Amino acid sequence: MKTRILILGLCLVTVAAFGQVNPKMKELQPFVGTWQCTGTTFASPWGPEHPTTATVTGNWRLAGTWIEIHYTEAKTKKNPHPYEVRALWGYDEQAKTLFAGSFDNMGGYSTGTSPGWEGDKLTFTGPMHGGGATMNTRDIFTKVGKNEMHHQGEMEEKGVWKKLDEEVCKR
Repeated sequence: MKTRILILGLCLVTVAAFGQVNPKMKELQPFVGTWQCTGTTFASPWGPEHPTTATVTGNWRLAGTWIEIHYTEAKTKKNPHPYEVRALWGYDEQAKTLFAGSFDNMGGYSTGTSPGWEGDKLTFTGPMHGGGATMNTRDIFTKVGKNEMHHQGEMEEKGVWKKLDEEVCKR
């Protein structure tokens, strides 16, 4: 099978020839659609703890070789600077891992990889860059049935994972 090489940001990702989407991409199907989320962003160097509400949309892009995720928090009195993220998730044929590249409205970006679902959990781990710093982060998604997904964001600090945020999302 012929492969094509795409350069996306700082990452080298291989994609199967036209019309041949890697079957591993089907693992991302649960993220397609629109979700309503409620949760908490915990106190951190970026601000105080506060409740969040958000809308998440997931759509297949570029002939099914990528899924685009758009996360948008609502502006509220307790969340005057809502977070917004655009992400593309795909499959790296060479590394045999799922890949995530994300950009946010705070000027940050991150990349992460995942071996895929382990039971009901999908975890992307990798560096996040923003505010003049780089830190190791992970996003943990847990399926709770067909119409509910839990998310937990964490950063590694001195070898210990610290929870940054958590959300419950429902269709």
